[in-house]
Amino acid sequence: MSWSQLPPVGTPISIKSQRSAQWLKFQDFNHVLVESGTAALALLLKVIRTNLAAEKTAARNLNVVIPGYACPDLVAACLYANATPVIIDFDASSYQYDLSQLANLQEEVDVILCPSLFGISMPLLPLRHCVPDALIIEDDAQWFPEPENAEDRSRNLVALVDSASAEYVLPEQTRQADFFITSFGRGKPVNLLGGGLAAWHHRYASWFDNIDTLAQSNDNNDNAYRIKARLFNGLCQPLCYGALIRIPGLTLGQTVYHPLDSITKMAGFKTVLVPPSVHAYLSGSMNAQQQLVNATTPAWPEQTVNKRLLRLPVLAANRAARDELLKKLNAAGLGASPMYATPLHDIDGIAALAECPFGTPVSGVIADCLLTLPVHPGVKPRHVRKMIQILDSLRHNIVAYPQV
Repeated sequence: MSWSQLPPVGTPISIKSQRSAQWLKFQDFNHVLVESGTAALALLLKVIRTNLAAEKTAARNLNVVIPGYACPDLVAACLYANATPVIIDFDASSYQYDLSQLANLQEEVDVILCPSLFGISMPLLPLRHCVPDALIIEDDAQWFPEPENAEDRSRNLVALVDSASAEYVLPEQTRQADFFITSFGRGKPVNLLGGGLAAWHHRYASWFDNIDTLAQSNDNNDNAYRIKARLFNGLCQPLCYGALIRIPGLTLGQTVYHPLDSITKMAGFKTVLVPPSVHAYLSGSMNAQQQLVNATTPAWPEQTVNKRLLRLPVLAANRAARDELLKKLNAAGLGASPMYATPLHDIDGIAALAECPFGTPVSGVIADCLLTLPVHPGVKPRHVRKMIQILDSLRHNIVAYPQV
């Protein structure tokens, strides 16, 4: 294996602040900044649970649909809000829930959680038609909502610099949701080493009347944060990262369940870093991603068009083929990753915490057969050329959709 290794993700941390009274205004949505993406989701679920309970005559748990291939933090957010996570499988031909499973759930569905996997969003209108009364949360922890229209993208870059004169235009897909969240954690598109955003449509504004009473984070050490940011940026250099992953006992990127302990507002010094960090990310080049998309078949190809991806997903025909691709790519130092190598229900501790009324065979195939390629700013043209060369040598093992 090459001593030098690209990290799977690696958006550089910006420490340039923007002093403004209000960091950003979304069109049709209000928001609050909290200490993590998981906390943002838990906050929304907690508020939804409180308000739906007030409207219902019979008290019961809030039932939240989550996908069978996902981060276990979704379960942590549900449990913090005293909600019941209900695992549903994917459709085999697109990145979407299995609508037949969704329609045949015996329990009432209150919330459908729709993660944008690597930046690939689920179509929301079919979910509206399938479960008309359910609320929809678009989980954009792996994507910062960005419209496909070039004019709107340009307008948004202006809004990030001058929020007083322009609102940030959300994608049509996101505007179809009732709520959305995004994350500013390590390994996320906009990286602040932690933080999250919880947003709600204006029609639910009264549900959040008491949001200002949310406790403030006690992490106010601006200088310590800047030292950590510089250290992180340094460790994302291929030689440093290659040395880091060889440290015995260090399990970077391992998918494990961690409960959520609290919800607090984002530290004040960090909030002023959000606008320039989002601006820097959305101003970045997509050349590496586009070259890889043109040269190979990404997973769910129709849904990757005009999307700024956190990672490029590639599906192999079977697990052995996926493992062979991973071995060759990482022997060349190219930062390939299996992402979640286990279906959600099979992650240690999850089966006892979440309901799974149906099988999740598609999720299982995705866990076995999917790998991701880095497309962050550290990926240089020579890396892309080598990725394409290796993918070409095993092209017969690459498929567009899970082979169930």
